Amino acid sequence: MANDFKLSDILTAIDFDGKEVWDELTDEQKKSVVFFTLNRYISNVVPSTKPYQRGKNPSINEIEDFVLNVNELFNKNLFAIMSKHPKLAWQSACSCNYNAQLFNHEWIPLKKEKDKKLDFLSELFPNMKKSDLETLSSITTEKEIKQYCEALGWDKKQINAVKL
Repeated sequence: MANDFKLSDILTAIDFDGKEVWDELTDEQKKSVVFFTLNRYISNVVPSTKPYQRGKNPSINEIEDFVLNVNELFNKNLFAIMSKHPKLAWQSACSCNYNAQLFNHEWIPLKKEKDKKLDFLSELFPNMKKSDLETLSSITTEKEIKQYCEALGWDKKQINAVKL
């Protein structure tokens, strides 16, 4: 195998129950497998909407079975085994697709929590760059923001309404 082990190769090996692939990988390739990232991909099977996308259009039952298998066989103990037993984590991932068929997997993005302080500061300073606002948000306390609002002439009711 080549030194670069691409995500598409990893997903294909997992889709086709390639448990033995782990033993064929070099140490460098094994280190390139990030199980948390892999988890985000294999947890999501979607229909192929474009002709160039990999995989087939799975039925609802196949999607449900696959997601249930991923949750039961891979996600359940992933954080307990991924660093100490990477081969076991790999085999768990490969066990999810009992049909040995190629699926189309998409990334599930992490949801970011809104930073209320950053939003409030961006309203106060609309012309400031985002990176500067992020820095200001990280070093400014809620008390300092309320003092600034007081200096701007806001009344106590408006200042107390500020929730960060």
